Amino acid sequence: MLSARKKTEIQAIATTVLFTGLYFALTIALAPISYLPFQVRVSDVLIVMSAVVGLPAVYGVFFGCILANLFPVGYPANPVDVVAGSLANLIASYSAYKIAYQRSEKLRIVAATLVSTLIVTLIVGSYLPFIILPEVSWTDVLWIGYLGVFPGELVSQMVLGIPTIMTIQKLIHTGQRRT
Repeated sequence: MLSARKKTEIQAIATTVLFTGLYFALTIALAPISYLPFQVRVSDVLIVMSAVVGLPAVYGVFFGCILANLFPVGYPANPVDVVAGSLANLIASYSAYKIAYQRSEKLRIVAATLVSTLIVTLIVGSYLPFIILPEVSWTDVLWIGYLGVFPGELVSQMVLGIPTIMTIQKLIHTGQRRT
């Protein structure tokens, strides 16, 4: 018989693997909109799931992003994107976790998604133009980097993320009342 602690550890590992696979699969399945400067990486909805699921989601989106950026569709992997993009997800997801984990107030959820959206935008938007353009000016960073990433992050993390989090919280709350 497994101890309660061992069961919790196994569940956390399984959840991390699930989030890793989901992030990778969603990114690859939606590759035409998941890569390059003007992107809506729908898999980034999983970043804010750390507000509900906790640290396994944080680690899962980090590892999932490493895989997605190691095997991009249509162009070769870029080491800067693999490292910096994955770290952006790790920092953004951990921030959302710290702001809103186990707190159901909608304001905290909105704050968590806004902070994580800005983190990904600032990190990814800062290096993306340098990867795709032969010469880069600071206006390129602003227009292609930040304004290319920000709208997609708004869609994936706020427009899709907030309703997803609120729905999952309701399902969890409903499930707890039944037991």
